Amino acid sequence: MSDPAAAILNRLHAEALDENEEHDWYRTGRIPCHDCGTTVSTTTLETLPEHRCAQRQRARNDRDLEQM
Repeated sequence: MSDPAAAILNRLHAEALDENEEHDWYRTGRIPCHDCGTTVSTTTLETLPEHRCAQRQRARNDRDLEQM
């Protein structure tokens, strides 16, 4: 497959995943944070509530460095 075709398929796949997440949010009121992976409850998709995202990312990076 050519690079432009692969790029288009990757973009379409990412868009489909985002749509699935939005659909799940409409049903459950919960959506995953793309930065840390934590699923949080929110009433709007504009911003996510505080959920210690930076601390979770830092801890994950520290664990990854220890495993190397």
